[in-house]
Amino acid sequence: MPSLPSYQEATTRADWLQVVSSYIHTSDYHALCLVNRHFWNLFAPLLWIDILATVRRRGLKPDDDLSWWFDFTFVKLGDVRLSTRGLVRVLDLRDFATESYQFATDENARFLRSLHMALKLLPRVNALLLDHHTEIDPNSLVSLTKTHSSPLLLSISHCSTQLPGTFFTSPSLQKLVYLDVSDLPGSVAPLLQPLLLPDLRILKLAGRELDDATFIGLAELYKLRLWSLDLSHNRLTDCILQTLAERCFPPSSLRSPDHFQVEGKLSASNHGTITYGAFEFIEESQFSGSFSSPERYHLDAPTYDAQPYFLHGQRQVFRSDGRGTLRSDSADGATHILSHQTTHYDVEDTYRNSRGITHLDVSYNQISGSGVEKLLRISNGQIEHFACDSMPLVPPRSPAQQLWPSDTSLHGIAGLAHVFRPVYSSNLRSLRIHHSLVTNVPTLNVDGLSSLARLHVAETSIRFRIDKAYPQRYVPDMNPRLSSLTLTCVPRRSSGPLIERLLGFLKLLSLQERHISDASHSSQAASWHWPGMLKGLRHLRLEFGPDCPGKDTTAAEDVDAGHLMSSGERGFSFFEGESHHSARSSDTKSRVARRLRSDSASATDVSAGQDNELEKAKRDKAEFIHYQDEWNGCGFELQVWAGPAHPHSNPIINDYRRLVLNHRNLCASVGPVSPAQVLAGVPEKSYVFHTAWRAALMPPGELATPAPQDLAGMRDVLGALKQHRAAGRACYQDLQGSQKHATLGVPLGAPHFYWTGSLEVSTKQ
Repeated sequence: MPSLPSYQEATTRADWLQVVSSYIHTSDYHALCLVNRHFWNLFAPLLWIDILATVRRRGLKPDDDLSWWFDFTFVKLGDVRLSTRGLVRVLDLRDFATESYQFATDENARFLRSLHMALKLLPRVNALLLDHHTEIDPNSLVSLTKTHSSPLLLSISHCSTQLPGTFFTSPSLQKLVYLDVSDLPGSVAPLLQPLLLPDLRILKLAGRELDDATFIGLAELYKLRLWSLDLSHNRLTDCILQTLAERCFPPSSLRSPDHFQVEGKLSASNHGTITYGAFEFIEESQFSGSFSSPERYHLDAPTYDAQPYFLHGQRQVFRSDGRGTLRSDSADGATHILSHQTTHYDVEDTYRNSRGITHLDVSYNQISGSGVEKLLRISNGQIEHFACDSMPLVPPRSPAQQLWPSDTSLHGIAGLAHVFRPVYSSNLRSLRIHHSLVTNVPTLNVDGLSSLARLHVAETSIRFRIDKAYPQRYVPDMNPRLSSLTLTCVPRRSSGPLIERLLGFLKLLSLQERHISDASHSSQAASWHWPGMLKGLRHLRLEFGPDCPGKDTTAAEDVDAGHLMSSGERGFSFFEGESHHSARSSDTKSRVARRLRSDSASATDVSAGQDNELEKAKRDKAEFIHYQDEWNGCGFELQVWAGPAHPHSNPIINDYRRLVLNHRNLCASVGPVSPAQVLAGVPEKSYVFHTAWRAALMPPGELATPAPQDLAGMRDVLGALKQHRAAGRACYQDLQGSQKHATLGVPLGAPHFYWTGSLEVSTKQ
């Protein structure tokens, strides 16, 4: 909990000039500094604290960056008073002098000399941002700061110079709180030295070819010291998750049964496996399973404990009550705080405190969807911001993956909406995740189909099976504590279901803010002591992939389209021995032969393990399979559900049973049934073979290559979103105009369903 303000801070009246300063244009700062000393004390720091941002706001054009900079550093800066130069805290070159033509060889040397001069003349610079400046040698600048300044923030991502092994031993870096060394050449081994960087709290290591062994060494060294860690674009796998949880998350849990009526609670068993972790079921209340509790939008009541400290001085902690804002681990947010640009008395102390990782980015690794589920389950509810843009649906070397065609993979997250609920993710406030969490549409990677055809197959055939396997998708009321959601890898083209589900999610957001508004009015009318309301999801960002309909309306580059149209036969198969690609026929025939032998061998292995045919017949009729394993040094036995003996209406359940009985290598990753699987038809409180269940997501047999007219009929997702938002806004504004004299105004939600939150869209060219 932040410390209370001092008596002076609590009783001092706000300065009116400070209140209005945020509304004053930068171009007026200089004139205001000349009014009197009081004005100077307020506006001079605003003018000088980030000098490059100031000159940009005052109209400096990018083409004139170098000429202005050379004149400023070599001619004018030395004549400025030391007290004024001491106001400069930030040297941010990320958007300064970035045009490559400006950096001829002779000007490179001059630019480096000017930076040396600036660091000598600006003694209190504590935020140094040099990202994407490949001509700069960070080592020379850092060695210069030994006698001039000690930065708290250093960001040197995408610099081309390899850092020497002694770089991080520099005394000037030992006060660093924020360090970004993403996308640099060389190893991260120099960071794995004990006693270095004791104040480091935010570390970004994206794109450093980080493997499992190196990360484990990193986790063993830093432990609970970091609260933000960026591991995106590396080579990490599910193998790091247990170490990450044990070393980088505190042992105390933020999950509590006190919220059972609203959110449900976890019911732990005494069993588990190394792969899955401890077995837990969600025990639902009357309202928690349907996310319909009347109190689901209420802020948590203030926490109190008669004994706030445990043995050995460990402080008891509680989850966030939902009132405060999320700590920012971005370069801009860290710069703003660490350069003392904030007026809040407790922000910097909160920034420097750490109880382990709360902000984690593992995007674009080999961590699978099941790995993401395990990570959130074993994190004790500590994570506040989580990012995983894209992930394999199953682990790359999983037995399930081996049954799929060798050139086929699925990316996304399916059936895991429950781990983002507060019952697991107690403190989650910001989420960046693959769009399949909301849509159930994965990203399909396969040879033999065009990009547009892959989108169509993923949205139709594969989406159908995922819907059957995991009918429950994420909806806003699953976690009203979540305030920001970014959906990544969204396709630009859709045959219909993707658009329908994105628009349906926007409608649910509109209904959520209506329910929050109604609940707030009802609570205020009922009592003066109402607890306050959560704001719900207020920021939604959709990040789209590239759009190239002109190239991909047919699969001509991969398939003989003329042959397909004349023969009327299907040209692509997930069991490639049935494919009609003549160039690959011999290879696919041999691959099918191997798969058939594998199926036969699996069935033989299963039957060979039985004493006689009677045992085999008994097994084929049984709905449960006996399973033995060990957890925490103790053996245990379970009955694992293998599917009904008679055909089920859900094809996924039938395929699951076939895979379990015929492929013993799929009888792995035993774990409790998830809420989505219960909706699919699995018995409650049962255990399933999750590997076999995920293997059933890939359609058996042959899938047709989409017809050209089907691809031509795919709609622009972004255009449909714009049309929907425009229609909703127009309806909302019309209602406002017709009721502008009414007392209550236009209600949120129905009939316009216009969501008033922030919808942001990003497109990739």
